[in-house]
Amino acid sequence: MAVSATYFDGQSAKSHEVHVSEDGQQLTFSGADVAQVSWTIAGLHAIDPPSPGQPYRLTHEGAPGARLIIRDQDFITQLTARSRHLHGGYTRKDITQLLGWTLGGIAVFVLLGWIAVSVLPAPIARAMPQSWRQSTGIEMEKAMAGGKVACSTTAGDRAIGQLLANLAEGVPDMPPVSVHVYDLGMLNAFAVNGGHIIVTKQLLDAADRPEELAGVLAHEIGHVAHLHPEAQMVRLAGVQILSSTFSGTNGGNMSSNAIFIATVLRHSRAAEEEADAYARDMLVKSQIDPMGFKTFFEKLLKLEGGSSSQFSALKALGSIFSTHPGTEERIAKIKPLPEGVVAKPALTPEEWQALKKICG
Repeated sequence: MAVSATYFDGQSAKSHEVHVSEDGQQLTFSGADVAQVSWTIAGLHAIDPPSPGQPYRLTHEGAPGARLIIRDQDFITQLTARSRHLHGGYTRKDITQLLGWTLGGIAVFVLLGWIAVSVLPAPIARAMPQSWRQSTGIEMEKAMAGGKVACSTTAGDRAIGQLLANLAEGVPDMPPVSVHVYDLGMLNAFAVNGGHIIVTKQLLDAADRPEELAGVLAHEIGHVAHLHPEAQMVRLAGVQILSSTFSGTNGGNMSSNAIFIATVLRHSRAAEEEADAYARDMLVKSQIDPMGFKTFFEKLLKLEGGSSSQFSALKALGSIFSTHPGTEERIAKIKPLPEGVVAKPALTPEEWQALKKICG
């Protein structure tokens, strides 16, 4: 059975009247100004689902842009009855392609996320000019201080300098750092870009001897030596860009943010372990009793309720343990000075008292 139809060749807007027939394998048509064309049934695509009384539009995978419009309802019914893929909607092939694109998109998303949080941060941090690290570090310190002025006395500032000098005695390649004490109402210490280290008055008050503070500072210097603050800044920027790109929002949705935050926390934990290792090595090389570092952790563990679980640590956001490895695990890794090595005082009693009074 041959029926009339309208054909557009996809090359121009001109329509051509043709006669169409089908043999179960092919759809063949020709007209006064159209040479015979054969389209395989398997390669046909319905532009719209067939609808009673409506023209039926077909195209073919071998003729992109071409259209064949059939109006004979009996022909349409017979054609679509034998070929379910011409009912319109999603075919198995369409679903397979869609699934492939979806899985491919997810794979690209995961790959870009992995590159953003695992591969790029450290090289970019190392490539940052020192002047840029310094300027961003100064701004970060100001932001964290919240407008407060660093505590300072002549004797206290001198004691900080002496403590850093004692730490550097066994580590000549210690990176340059600046340490400032602020009364921020929380017990914490953190390093930011450019070697800027903030110690809170509350942490200083909690330390009973200079070796405890020396351990904390050695840990923060470890972060500076490994450029952890700079790498973390790059990591967070990458997370923000990816989260916004894939969620179509300014800050990402809850699920995408949760995935990225979990990834960032994992890297934060790795950075803490690296800084701990640096601190343990520095204390041994400078002959400052590492047991001060240990007793300070034990003290903070009691303040946080005695649990070292990550859940407890996350609940204690704002404390020194946030995103840190399990405290008991960290404590267990701190060992005394090797046998035969005599510990040197981190500060004299007079220097320590001067530092303790730096905030008045």
